[in-house]
Amino acid sequence: LQTSKLLGIKGKRTVDDFHKALGHYMWDYVGMSRNEAGLKKAINGIRTLREEFYQDVNVPGDTTNFNIELHKATRLADFLELGELMALDALERK
Repeated sequence: LQTSKLLGIKGKRTVDDFHKALGHYMWDYVGMSRNEAGLKKAINGIRTLREEFYQDVNVPGDTTNFNIELHKATRLADFLELGELMALDALERK
């Protein structure tokens, strides 16, 4: 189901573009040096990024052979969930 959904989006942004954006949120706001305001910014940013991902990602190819971009996209979908969870968890731990 998720593979068909990801292949069908046909957006303009690459998987790598979204991955880099997530990395910036994680590095800048959820890393070792973090604060409440930054964590809240990361949570909101990651939620927005996830919405954009499911509307504007471009995963070329199909499922007839191994598709590295599709593999990266499914992993990134998990990373978006995990990143938000890590930020929420950090926010709860004062």
